[in-house]
Amino acid sequence: MPDYIEPMLCTPLKTLPPGDEYIYEIKWDGYRAISSVRKKKARIHSRKGLNYSARYPLVAEALAAIGHDCIIDGEIVVPGKDGKPSFNAVQRYNGKRSAIYYYLFDLLWLDGQDLTGLPLTQRQELLRMLIKEGPVLKLSTVYTDGGALFNRMQEQGMEGVVGKKADSAYASGKRGDAWIKVKLSKRQEFVIVGYTEADSPSRFRSLMFGEYLPTGELVYVHHSGGGWSAEEGKALFARLKQLEITKKPFINTAKTETRQHFVKPQLVAEFDLSGFYTPSGTIRHPAPFKGLREDKDAKEVIREEEGDPIISPVEAPGASRATYLNTDSNWKAVDKEQEGAEWMDFTMRKCTIRVHDLERELWTDVPKGKLLVYYNRLSHLILPYIKDRPQSLHLKLTHAGAPRFFIKDMEGRQPECATVFTDTRRTKKAGKRDQIDYLVANNAETLLFMVDTGCIDINPWASRIQQPEYPDYLWLDLDPTSPEKLKGDALIKAENRGFADAIEVARAVKEVLDKHRLKSFVKTSGKTGIHIYIPCEGFGFRQARLLASVLASEVHDLVPEISTVNTNINQRGSRVYIDAGQNDYADTLAAPYCIRPYHQPLVSTPLSWREVNASLDRWAFTVDTIERRLDRKGDLWGDLGDGKVKAANGKVLRRMF
Repeated sequence: MPDYIEPMLCTPLKTLPPGDEYIYEIKWDGYRAISSVRKKKARIHSRKGLNYSARYPLVAEALAAIGHDCIIDGEIVVPGKDGKPSFNAVQRYNGKRSAIYYYLFDLLWLDGQDLTGLPLTQRQELLRMLIKEGPVLKLSTVYTDGGALFNRMQEQGMEGVVGKKADSAYASGKRGDAWIKVKLSKRQEFVIVGYTEADSPSRFRSLMFGEYLPTGELVYVHHSGGGWSAEEGKALFARLKQLEITKKPFINTAKTETRQHFVKPQLVAEFDLSGFYTPSGTIRHPAPFKGLREDKDAKEVIREEEGDPIISPVEAPGASRATYLNTDSNWKAVDKEQEGAEWMDFTMRKCTIRVHDLERELWTDVPKGKLLVYYNRLSHLILPYIKDRPQSLHLKLTHAGAPRFFIKDMEGRQPECATVFTDTRRTKKAGKRDQIDYLVANNAETLLFMVDTGCIDINPWASRIQQPEYPDYLWLDLDPTSPEKLKGDALIKAENRGFADAIEVARAVKEVLDKHRLKSFVKTSGKTGIHIYIPCEGFGFRQARLLASVLASEVHDLVPEISTVNTNINQRGSRVYIDAGQNDYADTLAAPYCIRPYHQPLVSTPLSWREVNASLDRWAFTVDTIERRLDRKGDLWGDLGDGKVKAANGKVLRRMF
């Protein structure tokens, strides 16, 4: 029995293959590991043959207890704070935590017998007979319905799906159609080929990375300007200095803003793609660094040309057209902005979305493509909060500081996989038809369509299309009054003071709600304010607004010096407006986890009430930091739609009413 077998590889595909010759497994977000057990001693090998036994002692201990000589293929997985497999958690594993799992999916040798020539299903059956699952060793479940598994993985925000031909032999080190993978994650490995200078000689500004062509030539792809901590950056810079060379190792030209330094192409790192390949082979947007892949060899990082790209360039530029159903239609401005812009077809699970002008910067160094990637990655979190809720599209067509306007009526522009809610216009308007087709974003495709159209933030109703007259929660919007004449640093300082006051008002809100025994949920607005949701049921919007106004008045009585309920903006001064007025039919509020069009791309972030204190920093919640927070804390609003919470709050509110 050999000490090590090179792992069989998967061919990437855009969609699952038709037919029933494949069986399916979860694609785990961890480290691939080939392990051998010989005379009750285990050795864990990385993909490139490195010995990881000391790094994962609990896994080695569990393998040694199997009681047979064998070679097994599997994936080492460590859950993040949210309980889902996390590549970063595997990297940072210290060898002491018990929360580590080795998901086993293939048996290659057993007691001196080579099993690689057997059909996969037979190897899996022998594996099930051999392995007794425990706290560490797990058997990777096999599924026959790949489509159902893919849908579930997408809903859960998992890495993807692996398909294997049931009768396939184990082809060590080979990639073909016997094993395939369909990824949901946009992360990808690249070879580090250099770095660019920072303003300090003790650190670097960005990492330059590339990949090998099938011909064996190394090409520069793009650079990453962030994603590492100060400690990680220091350690990485030391390794880069050791590998530095004078001649560039890649065949094409790299364009960067500062001086380039080249390194031997030895380090492999994982990056989160914030853009997609251009015809020349580069990536359109910067890609955040996610960590080194010590388990992979640089020569493995080959462009996978068999795979279908998630976004495919198309040739003729232009904008799609539809008839204007309203003579006074804001879609005319959208069409004008998209006309002549570069566009691409984004093919997803439910339908194809056309996206435009990915390189346009909404903020400095924050292109539109980065927002599309963000909303796609977090769609599994955002969609439950906006499901079945009509939307008003809040558009910023050119950049985050551009003049805003709204679109409510889709006029037939929605993607084919979108839902619309047709409603009668309550106030007649010249140039507008009598009905409105509101967009309802029930899938990631529709969410990305909204972003492409010009939405930076997402603004759903408080009610759902099944019961549009009855809200699921009351809203209190704590809105500091921003000085109109201030600009620059003076404006930021004034807004920071306003946010500090909003925190104090929010604490008063919590005091009032606790007095009434009302459960509530709090989040940053993503700008200068704070949003509070109070789940309820059984009330129409008229009653909801009245109840919200009663609560707002009680809060104001507690902190009259820093708050106001005056609807006249000219009479508020610098006080925080406790806005209970956004509780009418078709009113909207920024959704949890949406990005806001503000000075920076801040995220409207769910909080725990314990976080609502003087140390709360609204600037900490950005498009670049929110996923790390989710890894630590998970989704703090998971109970927002709980029927028991709504019913309990409803009883209290009925007594108040």
